[in-house]
Amino acid sequence: MAEKLTDSEGREDLVYIKTEDGSYRGWRVDLLVDNLSSKMEEKLLLCSSCKGMLRDACLYEEEFRCGVCIPEGVAWQPVKMNREIVSDKMISCPLKKRGCEWSDTVSTAIHHLEECEFFPVLCPLGCVCLEGERKGKVMKLEKRWIPEHQRDSCPLRELVCEFCVNKVKACEMNPHLMDCEHFPVPCPNGCVREGDEGTRQLKRRDIPVHLNDECPLQKVECPYWEYGCREEMERREMDFHEKEFMHIHYRLSMTDMKLKLATANTKIENFEKQITEKDSELKSIIEVLYSYSTLPTGQLEWKITGVKQKIENEEYTYSDPFYVGLYKCQGCIECNWLNLGKLYVSICIMKGGYDDKLHWPIRYKYTLILLNHINSNNNYKYTNQVTKEYLENFGDCFKRPTQLRNEGLGTYLFVSNTQILEAKYCKEDSITLLIKIEFLPAL
Repeated sequence: MAEKLTDSEGREDLVYIKTEDGSYRGWRVDLLVDNLSSKMEEKLLLCSSCKGMLRDACLYEEEFRCGVCIPEGVAWQPVKMNREIVSDKMISCPLKKRGCEWSDTVSTAIHHLEECEFFPVLCPLGCVCLEGERKGKVMKLEKRWIPEHQRDSCPLRELVCEFCVNKVKACEMNPHLMDCEHFPVPCPNGCVREGDEGTRQLKRRDIPVHLNDECPLQKVECPYWEYGCREEMERREMDFHEKEFMHIHYRLSMTDMKLKLATANTKIENFEKQITEKDSELKSIIEVLYSYSTLPTGQLEWKITGVKQKIENEEYTYSDPFYVGLYKCQGCIECNWLNLGKLYVSICIMKGGYDDKLHWPIRYKYTLILLNHINSNNNYKYTNQVTKEYLENFGDCFKRPTQLRNEGLGTYLFVSNTQILEAKYCKEDSITLLIKIEFLPAL
């Protein structure tokens, strides 16, 4: 029947008798305000098994026992008279030794402990004991001391840092002050502000700026370091140094300026030389490109590979762009295999670098020839030209392009795909188209 509390609330430990099997039996007799007055009263009010005041009293084998002291499986009936007598007995607070002066009937004892200011409870913030029997466990204090504990001593209580105004746990305040950016620290060089006593104090976060820009005792390099003056001194000595060595600084800066100017001139000459070389190279490339992609005679031979795959996938195929004529109108040839199993070939006018020199709409005569690999006299040939009727009906095909290329115009009645795949046209899965173009005067 110990008064020592466990980590649980332990109210039953204080009021009832706890047996070896861990069950709580009768009420503790030692808590009675007045002792039992006679042997008869003891016989009526005490359990013959646990010797505590009866709890849920019942009659068992002509003896009074607590309901929890009767063996399992035995039916029993409560004795109303004894229950009422026990409930009306006056009992002291189990924590009387700690100073609680409460006393009342037995039936209210458990409820009193829920409010008793002397009852030990766990710290609401969960702080842990650092020594003693409860080391490493949540601290227990009498309920009356909890407000003071939370206010003054709990290591998990929140404090406000007086420097940065952030909330910090009490146990973390010292480490926080070691890193707090607003905590005042002395200048590492021990400089003193004019009119003040002692070393200058600054916020921790301002120290780097102070050393870089303000501290008169900070070692700094001469502003003419890059020109060759290798002097280092305290910042407060810099004005004297610059005045004393002005003539040396002047000579160093002039020498450096001459060297930089010479270097810059050399770089400019090298750049100009590179630009001239690149310009010449670019012009050569353009000349080669135009000579390769222009049709000086108005004729282009175009080899199309992978013909079988293109027919199966019904693909569109475009030739590389080329220029035609004196003023270099740019165009390309379009082939597709979508028109009723026949090859459709058309000429598309493309945006070019000479469009502003041409007369629009463009008129031309063109001949499309599918080469016969067996007999050159049996090439498939189609000839047509842009007429006034074409310009009226398909004017967008011949006007100056506003996009990459205009819609193409060609023939819808070309050789069939089956004929193309014959060996005389298709060789090594390739066909060859010959395109002849001749510009016509504007209407």
